[in-house]
Amino acid sequence: MPSITHEGPLDLVRQHPEIALKLIQGTIDLTLPEQASAALAPTDMSAVVPVQYLADMVVLISDQATGEPVLAVIIEPQLRDSETKRYSWPVYVTTARRIAQCPAAVLVVLCPDPDEAAKCRRLIRTGHPGFDLAPVVIDSGGPPGLAAEAGPYLTVFAASMGGIDLESEAGARRVLDAIASTEVSDADRSRMMTIMLRLASDAARQILEAMMTTSEYEKTLAERIHDHGMAEGKAEAVLRLLEARHLHPSQEQRDQVMSCTDAGQLDRWFDRAITASTAAEVFAD
Repeated sequence: MPSITHEGPLDLVRQHPEIALKLIQGTIDLTLPEQASAALAPTDMSAVVPVQYLADMVVLISDQATGEPVLAVIIEPQLRDSETKRYSWPVYVTTARRIAQCPAAVLVVLCPDPDEAAKCRRLIRTGHPGFDLAPVVIDSGGPPGLAAEAGPYLTVFAASMGGIDLESEAGARRVLDAIASTEVSDADRSRMMTIMLRLASDAARQILEAMMTTSEYEKTLAERIHDHGMAEGKAEAVLRLLEARHLHPSQEQRDQVMSCTDAGQLDRWFDRAITASTAAEVFAD
């Protein structure tokens, strides 16, 4: 099972694919459209052969003006160098380019340990003239989120890669300020805080938890994360009750419930679900 060290940075990119675009812009001299968008793409890198290749994540960068794909970004968390990857990584690059039907593909390896990252950067020679792969490797010292002007998502991404010292008050404050930013939704705030607390050392976790209870962060972090957790629990209870009574809400109604942060509204839906004969009655308002 993948560890939180493996999944933490990946989950941030999964929720916000534009991080992949920032990583590319911050590490490679590559010309991209001024208005570019990022979206998750299929991770199956299999060709018509018996072996199956599955990348951890693929983000497709497209030109917003034309909608045409311009770059496929394969993202691979790697805690340590692996010889087997030296055979699969070139496959990822060529197959992602073919599947996405785009002119370019780039492999980005996330390896927090600088020593292991140096090994991952070794040139992969395929034997074909002019076709050698130099993986783009980001370690704890290299995330673009280390820049002072980085947005909240890149800052938390940098912290998840070990690029910000959470055992220092300055580092912890920088991460908490990012999570408390008005640019971050309550759902993302809860997810980001969970990732940070699970990745943090015992010493860093104590600093973060102590700072979260101060007046500076109590309302924006501790209380709002707690409120979001309570709302999420109420939302799940509404959906379980609807299913138990065979009312079968639509996907739109499910999304409406899960995105609701108003505890009072969730309570009203729950009360209606006890006696309603259809899902429509529950969501009449």
